[in-house]
Amino acid sequence: MSIHENKAVIRRFVKEVLNDKNLAVIDEICPPDYVELDPLPGQGPGAAGLKQFLADSFFPAFPDLAWVNEEMVAEGEYVMARSTWTGTHRGEFLGIPPTHRAVKVAAWTIDHVVDGKLVDSRIMVDALGLLQQLGALPPWPPPVKTFQGMADEAYRAVPTLKAADLQRRLDKEPALLVIDVRDAAEVAQTGTIPGAINLSYGALTYLADHAAPEDWRDPRLADHARPIVTTCGLGPLGALGGKLLHDMGFTDVQILEGGVQAWIDAGLPVAKNGAR
Repeated sequence: MSIHENKAVIRRFVKEVLNDKNLAVIDEICPPDYVELDPLPGQGPGAAGLKQFLADSFFPAFPDLAWVNEEMVAEGEYVMARSTWTGTHRGEFLGIPPTHRAVKVAAWTIDHVVDGKLVDSRIMVDALGLLQQLGALPPWPPPVKTFQGMADEAYRAVPTLKAADLQRRLDKEPALLVIDVRDAAEVAQTGTIPGAINLSYGALTYLADHAAPEDWRDPRLADHARPIVTTCGLGPLGALGGKLLHDMGFTDVQILEGGVQAWIDAGLPVAKNGAR
């Protein structure tokens, strides 16, 4: 057969099998002993294995699958194609539960056509890109973080409490430690919560580090189980401070929702300077 006829076999497979989901066409194009040279996980042997993989795994996982051959070249009995497929992940695939994310994946195939039959095939798929789009792997390079993004991450990791709740706890829990993580100059300008200590966020990185030299550490942070509330002017920097302590192994950390400003808005008194 000519290379043009071989290309036509592959075009038919893409259109009728992959895009039209007509699995019966596989029996017309592929012999029973068809060989997938790089089978996907769970794909059985032969044409029957290919049909089962498509019917039970690939098509249910991406029911709106659309496969497009971008380029195709042929030499003798071999047809090579560069393709792109798109779809929405609506069923389990490769052990990944449905994410309902849209994906766009590059693929390359080398198909062996003999007497009008697709006898074997090798497919290479951008698996890394697929897994990243499904959220199974982090994107590369990692996305740039912003201050607000890091604060949002902190709020998801560390619980918050309101000003009135903090006041009640301060009245009942003498061991409760409130840390204002702003710089001293800002604390002096706006005031802080009575009884709070002022440890700037930058200093907190080593003052709370139990692996740091002893003379670097703050003895008030010697107990990982001590109840701690972090704050700042409006909340986000205090959230970062709370997340920092949480990541360092402190087990009873909360963030003051809205920071010192929320404390002031609640009509509660402020101290001129935090203790150091």
